Amino acid sequence: MSTSNLDSGTRAPKGRHTPVLTISMMAMFTALVFVITQFAWVPISVVPGQRFDAGDIIIFIAAWTFGPLVGGFAGGVGSSLSDALVGGAPYWPFTLVIKGLEGTIAGLVYQRTSGSRLKLSWLLASLIMVGGYFITNAEFIGLIVGANSTLNPGLIGGLVEVPFDIVQVAAGGIIARPVSLYLKRALSSTLF
Repeated sequence: MSTSNLDSGTRAPKGRHTPVLTISMMAMFTALVFVITQFAWVPISVVPGQRFDAGDIIIFIAAWTFGPLVGGFAGGVGSSLSDALVGGAPYWPFTLVIKGLEGTIAGLVYQRTSGSRLKLSWLLASLIMVGGYFITNAEFIGLIVGANSTLNPGLIGGLVEVPFDIVQVAAGGIIARPVSLYLKRALSSTLF
């Protein structure tokens, strides 16, 4: 059996990843999102349990480099595990959905649109993150912890968090863009 026959049986077509590579990248980026979210953060003192963290950087890198499945899974699972561990118990299910959608949309839009797809991807994913947490803080946390609980940020807490969330996703995209482009170039001969 020739070497070319072995290679053709183990490699995905150009532009597609093997299931093993996809699962490996999902696991690695989930761990990276968790670690970065867990250890690179600053508390937002006005909103109980909320933090300004660097996890969005890794979510955008994962989504723009390896696609919506890796970005969505890593963003949702990695971020929600960090919330659950830190004691943000009422937040983790919302984080699972919000950060999962952020990574999924960032990857989908980036892969499927032309022109200024990076900017559009970044904008839509950012709107999901900022809007998702605003709605969560303003409406849903009170349903879980009680409207009069000190853990309920409410409308005011939601509004206070919006500028922090905007800066968080802006920084995430600014840092992730060159990293993702570098990774795509560096790995193009072996993975893409």
